[in-house]
Amino acid sequence: MKPALIVIDVQNEYFAPYGKWVIPEGEVAFAQIQTLLDTFRKWNLPVIHIRHESLDPEAAVFRPGSVGAEMIESLQVFPGEPTIVKHFPGSFTQTDLEARLRHLGADTLVVSGYMTHMCCDSTTRQADERGYTTFFAEDATATRDLKHGETVVPYQTIQQATLAIMTRFAKVLPTRQILAKIEDALSAQAAKTE
Repeated sequence: MKPALIVIDVQNEYFAPYGKWVIPEGEVAFAQIQTLLDTFRKWNLPVIHIRHESLDPEAAVFRPGSVGAEMIESLQVFPGEPTIVKHFPGSFTQTDLEARLRHLGADTLVVSGYMTHMCCDSTTRQADERGYTTFFAEDATATRDLKHGETVVPYQTIQQATLAIMTRFAKVLPTRQILAKIEDALSAQAAKTE
């Protein structure tokens, strides 16, 4: 196993006071994203950050150069951790993500970030199509209420439905279980080389 952590769209657009699409449990998910970051860094495993920007310079959200399109202040990007700018929900679409992963030799991805039903979902499907083993961090992703006509679909329903769908494309687990599985696999690999 050669894992890489993908951190998707941890941007001001999803957080008060700047965001237009505030995610109710965004801070809760961010705590788990931070756990993933801390552990991957401790293990010296690759981390790739993804940042969304609209192609429309007048866009209401994720407008290039806007505060909303910036990464949140509490997210530290360490030296050697690339940030890839994407313009579409899938992180592989018209980016060099796949080339970077191939260069790293990564065969396993851990998907975290925002929003569960959109960019995390799309990226996971794309990873599955490309043959990656993917862990979808259920507690390190989050979303918001959505409207369908006059109906408001609660974010909890969106989250749970997406997690259920993602079981077709990934191993959907809480952060602590993902890290335990990676640690076990890395320990087993190390034991073989001794």
